[in-house]
Amino acid sequence: MENQKLEACYSEHSSTIFSEMLGEDEDYQRLKKAKIAAEKALQSVICQEAWKQYLALDEICNELECARYKTMYLAGAADCKKLEE
Repeated sequence: MENQKLEACYSEHSSTIFSEMLGEDEDYQRLKKAKIAAEKALQSVICQEAWKQYLALDEICNELECARYKTMYLAGAADCKKLEE
């Protein structure tokens, strides 16, 4: 039950918090632009099937990164809860 409350809290706040934090971060924006440029260059030199596989792999990496952030958030929230008690 407690995990459900923490996950609900995460879902409610995390996307806004991370997007606000990253949206203003110059290094993040620079890396995002570099990734987009690299993807365009890669797409122009590889076949369509390889490009589809790359996009599938990139999606998996994004999901893993999201899970990592969620785990870090939930661990922090659980630590905070323990400190409150």
